[in-house]
Amino acid sequence: MISVILNRILPPNVARAVSVLNADKLYEIRLRSNSFVTVGYGSSYYYLSPTGTVSLPSGAIALTAEDIFKTVERACDKSLYAVNDRICQGYLTLDGGIRIGIAGETVFDGNRIKTVKSFTALDIRIPHEVTGCADDIIRYVKNGDVYSSTLIISPPGAGKTTILRDMARIAASDKPIVNVLIADERDEIASVYGGKPTLDIGKNTDVISGCTKEFAFIRAIRALKPNIIVTDELCGAEDTDAVENAVLSGVSVFASVHAENFRRLSDKPMFAGIFRNKVFDRYVVVSLRKGPGTVEEIRDADFNIIYSAGAV
Repeated sequence: MISVILNRILPPNVARAVSVLNADKLYEIRLRSNSFVTVGYGSSYYYLSPTGTVSLPSGAIALTAEDIFKTVERACDKSLYAVNDRICQGYLTLDGGIRIGIAGETVFDGNRIKTVKSFTALDIRIPHEVTGCADDIIRYVKNGDVYSSTLIISPPGAGKTTILRDMARIAASDKPIVNVLIADERDEIASVYGGKPTLDIGKNTDVISGCTKEFAFIRAIRALKPNIIVTDELCGAEDTDAVENAVLSGVSVFASVHAENFRRLSDKPMFAGIFRNKVFDRYVVVSLRKGPGTVEEIRDADFNIIYSAGAV
């Protein structure tokens, strides 16, 4: 399905070049106006040539501003107006969980973003389901029938969303039944399309898509009674407050945050309350060292290391 979507939206020369790549290793396609196409392939970035990947721009595919605009048009079925609210947030989500980050000229109406025009770059993120990738993590997260609140810490592109999705799948397929709620702000975890998740999130999972974590958490706890809430990319005080309130309400939370390592995370002021109140029982540090999803260490609520890759 993903290859069909890429063939539909990409410029033909880019689509042909992408088709010769190993789909299992392709994570990202970057299109820039008046510049060269690059791809996230395996654990590195490369230029894209008509015959595959190359290390230097010589011979790589170059695109124009018109190529970028036409790609956005195809991605939204030639109706930019219908998806303008998403474009204003800087991204589009397509069937299969493909997400397109958008750069361009921002047009304001007072303090509100009215639209984005003159697109200059697109970052096409391609999801990968890796069933079982969270198995080794779950051993440290589950205690009997109870799942500990867990924060996945990783730099961008290291596989945190894939791990969160697999954690949700495992918990939501458990016996006795565990009710899981995914607060999918950017439609990346469950990738709901036409009212149906397009990725495997387990048998007993509900999804609230396309809204803030604050909104989703409050409504979910009141109306859907989840045992676990899963959400991606905590990035502000509103997000951390929503998580803390959920945990204080007796709900476990699986979440993620961008940081290179635990020390870098501890430098972020917005996490001071999270640390002080021991909101999370487990901290899982993930890297790209051996490819996406490399688990470097796991810490407990008191920040003690209970697993270290260096000790294996």
